[in-house]
Amino acid sequence: MKLAKLVLPLALLALTSMQTKADSVEDCKASHEVLNMLTDVVFVRPVSMVGMLAGGVLFVGLAPLTALANIPEPHDAFERVGAVLVGVPYVYTFERPLGYFYTKC
Repeated sequence: MKLAKLVLPLALLALTSMQTKADSVEDCKASHEVLNMLTDVVFVRPVSMVGMLAGGVLFVGLAPLTALANIPEPHDAFERVGAVLVGVPYVYTFERPLGYFYTKC
């Protein structure tokens, strides 16, 4: 059991490192498509969800400092901080096609 706890995370990391390097969805190799989807569903999406939730908590915690940064022009600190801490993980978790790990896909 202890060996499985050590091997499983290492296997998941190995699977994520085996992803195809594609510039678009059409360029992704079909032979790795199932492996990409499995890795995405089992490992990447849950980790991205945790990152999005942690970013949301951090966004709320940084709200007083963001309010201070919002005082000078252009008054868009909340939008910029929210986009980085919550928006990017949200898009990566929910809007990215299943099995594609590149922003160009």
